[in-house]
Amino acid sequence: MAKISQNVIEEIKSKISIVELVSRYLTLNKKGDRYWGLCPFHDEKTPSFSVLADKGFFHCFGCGKSGSLFDFFMEMEHVNFPESIKILGESVGIQIAEESESEKKIRSEKETLLDLYNKLAASFTYILTNSDFSKGANEYLNHRDISKESIDKFQLGYAPNDPDWLYSFLHAKKYSDELLRKSGLFSKNNDFYPLFRDRLMFPIKNWRGEVVAFGGRDLSDTSKAKYINTPETLLYRKREIVYGLYESLVDVKKEASVILCEGYFDVIAMHQGGLTTAVAPLGTAFTEDQGKLIRRYATTITTLFDGDAAGREATKKALVVCERLGITNRVISLEGAKDPSELLEKEGEKALLKACSDTKSGFDYLVHSYLSLYDSTKATGKLQIFNELVPFLDAVDSQIVQQTYLRELSRYLQIDESTLIHEMRNKGAKRPAFQREAANTFSSQGQQGTNYSQDLYTLLVLVNNRSLFYSARNRLKISDLIDSEAITIYTLLEDAIREGTIDSDELILQGIENPSLRNKVSMSFQSKEFSKNPQKVIDELLKRISIRTLEKSQKNLEKLIAVASKNGTISLDISDLLYEKKAIDEKIAMLRLAYHHK
Repeated sequence: MAKISQNVIEEIKSKISIVELVSRYLTLNKKGDRYWGLCPFHDEKTPSFSVLADKGFFHCFGCGKSGSLFDFFMEMEHVNFPESIKILGESVGIQIAEESESEKKIRSEKETLLDLYNKLAASFTYILTNSDFSKGANEYLNHRDISKESIDKFQLGYAPNDPDWLYSFLHAKKYSDELLRKSGLFSKNNDFYPLFRDRLMFPIKNWRGEVVAFGGRDLSDTSKAKYINTPETLLYRKREIVYGLYESLVDVKKEASVILCEGYFDVIAMHQGGLTTAVAPLGTAFTEDQGKLIRRYATTITTLFDGDAAGREATKKALVVCERLGITNRVISLEGAKDPSELLEKEGEKALLKACSDTKSGFDYLVHSYLSLYDSTKATGKLQIFNELVPFLDAVDSQIVQQTYLRELSRYLQIDESTLIHEMRNKGAKRPAFQREAANTFSSQGQQGTNYSQDLYTLLVLVNNRSLFYSARNRLKISDLIDSEAITIYTLLEDAIREGTIDSDELILQGIENPSLRNKVSMSFQSKEFSKNPQKVIDELLKRISIRTLEKSQKNLEKLIAVASKNGTISLDISDLLYEKKAIDEKIAMLRLAYHHK
């Protein structure tokens, strides 16, 4: 699709009201200036889900979700923003912008590759189930106790050992040599030598069920690589695809959770054992893109990686990703087998089901892992445990959760909470969430019970009054900000100016990846607070931030002057530093005078 224009968004909004759209999914009743209903995103008996018709936004006062009519449609239908534009636009007869020639070419290549991959997946499966060439592959599957139902469900196949068959087969199907070179199915060193030979084939599908890549397990025992995957193509980016998600999707939506395994056979074994929400990253490195994809459908991820050192490290990284994305994270630790596939082979489906019923929270898993690895009775051991946990603690965004974790850790390590907080800051970690949000807050008069950091409040005023950003950016540099959420909004506004999307609320919201921050910005759009005397408020806030920045420079200069004065002589360098400090002192005094006489 061509770049989404603001005109298209506004035209859709003019033809579909948010009240009309939401009413397709739930019953709304008008009270005051809002429409109210039971929230579709969490269980409740008393309506806390509200729609503000004139603003075009929704907000749930129970779970905190907030956004525009496009956000609501994306949540309900599990589609992305461009898809929501296309579907809603077509539903009211709005012509989406025509593709450019280059876009048409890319789309055509993608469609042809999709056709190729899906037909080839069917061919691999046919060879596995109907050809004499696949005798060894079927014996291997029998040895692994993989059922016929699992073979059908995951569309397993077999790539023959013959080095000539694939090119001949696809060439006969009229696929061009140019496309085959881009397909990822052939060797980089030999254009028409197949990448997969004598391998059990695992079609890799996107969430729509389209085959976009293959994984292959060597059956010859001669290859250095036991498993290989298709390289990245127009269709396939490894970090964005989750193996087994399509096959699991119905149950994942129903249970709002997934079990994250390590590999193809683990996922198949779990499904065969009745654990039909099992999926796997393509490799053990679970990415944020994969987490965001799963987050569309699930609120909980339970990790089940191998119990070796590599598996433990992969588990730790996956837990950090989950925590950063606000996904509830738990861990399964298998006893008596290194992975689900081995347990299925050794003890059967019931044993696998029983073993996976015992889970720990991600935090508890990490703490107990490191307590068994290091000696917590010694100072060095306490420090090692803490250092290992810092990335996870640093990823926590909830005040309540982070404070709870630190309190529990202090009990395990027999160390005061304040000491742990201080140590986190010394390690270069961000300040604990509950301290970050409590520090330097600007408490508004108009919004009851809500405190934002000074920086974030400034940027919320600017994002609600974007015409002021053009002049404010000359007085406020991104380096002046210390709140990460404020920095995100500042960067987004800069990008919006360059891309010409500065006037679109929807495009501003879609540019914010952090759900918590997106909700805060969405809520600010629904509040009258940020439109009250915005120029006066911004002037006041920019003065405060300027004073803070200058005071930081002032302190740094004082330290430099102290160091330079240790030899007891006044050098030219010290004179320059003193002159610079005097100038800063005067600026601070002038700003304070202006602030107190506003």
